[in-house]
Amino acid sequence: MTASDTVFARPARASAVREFGSSVVTIMVKELRSRMRGRRAFIVLTVYLAILALITYGVYVIVAPNARGITGGGFGGGGFGGQANASALIGQSIFTLLSIFQLILICFIAPAFTAGQISLEREKQTLDLLISTPMRPSAIVIGKLAAALAFVVLMIVAAIPITAIVLMYGGASVDDIVRQQLVLLATALVLGAIGLFYSALLKRTQAATVLTYITLLALTLGTTMLFIFWTVVANQTENGFGVGPPKRAPEQLMYMNPGIAMLDVVSNTEPGGFGGINSTLAQLRGNAPDMNGEVECQGDICRPIDRNGNPIDDVASADSGYWWPRISATFVVVAALLTLAATRLVIPPGMRWAFRRPRRPTGPAPIPASAIVELSEESDR
Repeated sequence: MTASDTVFARPARASAVREFGSSVVTIMVKELRSRMRGRRAFIVLTVYLAILALITYGVYVIVAPNARGITGGGFGGGGFGGQANASALIGQSIFTLLSIFQLILICFIAPAFTAGQISLEREKQTLDLLISTPMRPSAIVIGKLAAALAFVVLMIVAAIPITAIVLMYGGASVDDIVRQQLVLLATALVLGAIGLFYSALLKRTQAATVLTYITLLALTLGTTMLFIFWTVVANQTENGFGVGPPKRAPEQLMYMNPGIAMLDVVSNTEPGGFGGINSTLAQLRGNAPDMNGEVECQGDICRPIDRNGNPIDDVASADSGYWWPRISATFVVVAALLTLAATRLVIPPGMRWAFRRPRRPTGPAPIPASAIVELSEESDR
């Protein structure tokens, strides 16, 4: 390679990146205009925030009297320690239920926005028009995925002020809220990629939507049932259940379960580092302590007791923060692979594995991609 080739290689590479970015932005603008033009997007966002606000208020109304009674008078008496414990219990309860309900709502909303992104273009017979533009298929797919996830991210970010109410009560910290947001974003990304993959694979939006939600059930309920069934079968012998150390299914089965990731985030807020959620997660890893169900309290500090009568310090030290990073990383990798597969499926069947666009047009100047997108918008109207 000569010096002149090296000089012109960098601008060409930079121009290709700039062209790819502009194509993604063009698709995003087109999709967001059509999505935000009507009332549906604002109604969905308003209902979503209203549900979270009602959940927060309901949890406070139900938990506050019980928290005051448990801590010996709470805000009306019991001293500063009782007030702090009651407030932390209220905050922990609000954070737990808000995190779980947000995850459930995101699991239902995110696939709905992406399951028809490509199949609707096929049904309207505009997909071939998009493919014929100078835009690369990868830019089309990523632009549609980013446009769909942009609204989901807006919903997640808009709920941060409601979640931040727990900081007034205690029981959860800013780090817990950041972990919660990361799990929600990773879940929305992988579910959006699954919906986009089925939308590129199938011709009908209804079929893509049904398969997307079936996959969602398989990742949540299916992996849990498979883990339990595998564990039961592994411990069963001819004479019943074995006597030795219990066997468990591989923990990698749960690496695609968003519920486990959110439970791991919530478990960090359990008082004393132990509780039902921490115990469940410890059993999944096979390192649950041998507790007898009793608790020893010294002042405001409580610790569980093992079967030998000895207090157990920090039951969740080895489990809290173990699941959610692994599950979130798995979600990102799977989303990248599904997006790449959707890119290949968007290309016409005879050209999927040999699709290349010329770097420079040799004939007349092609029609700009933005103009074709405008024509597509006009056809939608």
